[in-house]
Amino acid sequence: MSELLHATNSKGKYVKTMERSKLFKEIRNHSRKHGDANLAVPVIHVLLTTSNKKIRLVQRGDKPENPFMWDKAVGGHVVTDKKSLPRSAFDENAKKEMEEEIGISNVVIADDDMHYHKLLNSDKFEPKKQALIRMISHDYWQGTIAKVKDGEPWLKRSNVVVYAGVFDGPFKFMDGEAINQRTISRHKLMAEITQKPWLYADGARVFMQRYYYFL
Repeated sequence: MSELLHATNSKGKYVKTMERSKLFKEIRNHSRKHGDANLAVPVIHVLLTTSNKKIRLVQRGDKPENPFMWDKAVGGHVVTDKKSLPRSAFDENAKKEMEEEIGISNVVIADDDMHYHKLLNSDKFEPKKQALIRMISHDYWQGTIAKVKDGEPWLKRSNVVVYAGVFDGPFKFMDGEAINQRTISRHKLMAEITQKPWLYADGARVFMQRYYYFL
């Protein structure tokens, strides 16, 4: 069965629902013709570090967009029948994508930053066995450059909720979305993105510029 995705405008308001491939074709064609996308697709991004503040990256698989490039730990589309796109829909999909893409089934989402730090410093938190994350941003119109195998790059828009947190356990690649992993310091990653941008998906540049001090 084809996956149905919602599309939203620059203010995060629901516009329509379409089959995934048809929706992306429409947005991609518009972006290449006009220099910008006409719609955004709701997504989640999860940025993970180790307890000693090393950023955890994954290498994308042989995908249509940004193949084999290094990227954030987890990203995925928000699939829901709720056109209002409540916060719970993003939370549910963040947990689902973390399990499907990197094999983490024990995920705790803190209510806010204060709750996050309380849980992080709790004796009960075991970073090798569970991931602890919190929402740090909701950008209705985030732009990144999508590099593709079979055409020109295009400006993509996402209605993205960004989560950041800690996990020290191993990643287990479950669905082929990612094929490799590494850890790297914030300073070194920022330098590499500047010096060797072809190694990284554009989303890595965006999250380092916007969320550097959250990591």
